[in-house]
Amino acid sequence: MCKLLLIALAIILFTGCNEPIKTPQTQTITKTAVNTEQTSTKNSAVNIEETQALVLLSGLPTLGTTDSIAIIEMDPESANFGKILYDYPLPKLDAPMHHLYYSPNGRLYATGLGSQCSLAEISLVRNAMAEPIINKFDCLNTNGQNVGEDIMWHSVNGELYMFVTFMGGSDLTQLDTGTVGVFNPQTNEVIKIIEARKSQVAQGQPYIMFPHGISAYGDRMVVTSSTHPAIASEVGNTVTIIDLNTFEPIETIVIEDANPVGFPSSPVEVLFVRPSIVEGVEPAILVNTLFGFETWKIPYNEQTKIFSTPEKLYDGATAGTAVPLEFYGNEDELFISHGVPGIVKRYDLKQLPNLVSSGEDIKAESGAHHMIFYKSAAGRKLIAVQNNLLNLGDVKDNDPTDIDFIAKLNHHSLTVHDLVTGERLGEINFKEKYQKGIDNIEALFGSGFTHHH
Repeated sequence: MCKLLLIALAIILFTGCNEPIKTPQTQTITKTAVNTEQTSTKNSAVNIEETQALVLLSGLPTLGTTDSIAIIEMDPESANFGKILYDYPLPKLDAPMHHLYYSPNGRLYATGLGSQCSLAEISLVRNAMAEPIINKFDCLNTNGQNVGEDIMWHSVNGELYMFVTFMGGSDLTQLDTGTVGVFNPQTNEVIKIIEARKSQVAQGQPYIMFPHGISAYGDRMVVTSSTHPAIASEVGNTVTIIDLNTFEPIETIVIEDANPVGFPSSPVEVLFVRPSIVEGVEPAILVNTLFGFETWKIPYNEQTKIFSTPEKLYDGATAGTAVPLEFYGNEDELFISHGVPGIVKRYDLKQLPNLVSSGEDIKAESGAHHMIFYKSAAGRKLIAVQNNLLNLGDVKDNDPTDIDFIAKLNHHSLTVHDLVTGERLGEINFKEKYQKGIDNIEALFGSGFTHHH
């Protein structure tokens, strides 16, 4: 990918937006983490909702469409494949909603890329006909925190909290903004705002800046420093460790090597590998760097609570990939999406925290990003990949998403693949079919089994 493309990509990230595991041992939950795998066959009862997904759709202004949350059919063997079964219009906001998350008790949340609605709760229920519908969308009070990204639920000293990263923090005009909100998971009230701006702490002290990814193990939480949501010149290159006994940052670690496009590395998503994911594993943090094109490992000594020197595990600049984004997984494999050229790499879960390939890349489309795992009605194991980075652009263009650098990372599609072979079984292009872009996909009611963060 050429340097000009990445520079332009960075600018759009800055000016417009800125994408875990439920375990009984740690009670850490982010994204979907509910094991309800279906065992149906052609000759047994089928829960048709297990082949349906919830998607966040962005209206494209020059195409006359508006933002919504939709339920779509995802079974490539169905005559209704790609059909919107239900569509709930969202209010007009200053930026799109970006992520969907299910809490441990099944409540549905979304983070938003603007200031008007940076965090929302969505009431996903059933009507009198037992059909899934949305009957309420409530923007939540964040006490002034802007540009919500990731959510994580984690127990600290026996008490469950909801943690949210806000890349815009409490003041978007500041060059070093960014906060982590600590919420009561029952009332949605802010308990504490974790903030440590680099300009306001002593030199050499830990700081939090543009936090994006989040993950935790025990009493240690890690957040990444990616990009400023509004000021194009500010990009991060660190992760910060937070002590969950005090809710205070205790260490900031630089994650950077080469600068293939001239920007700082911009750590984006992070996964704290822990025994609840892989039995007997030596804990470590995995980090994807958006502009470094790399995946890193930071070993963690659970006894001494010391993080070792970061090690680079994967170098996309030499391997021909760029814009690594998400960590997802199932019972056997870890999956990492790479926006360029649009692939998902797969690794043996039992070999973590090292990255040992478990199969051929899944060839999706440009902007490969979020994903879900599920089965067809006939029982075939599937993976769906959302191929879209952001639905943001310049309204003076004929189509906001036809700007060259955005077009290269916005395919506006979902591709469905056989999970075992990687074979592509179907594609839904939302721009062509519905004149909308797709921001996120989650399993309906949290069906399926997924690790994220």
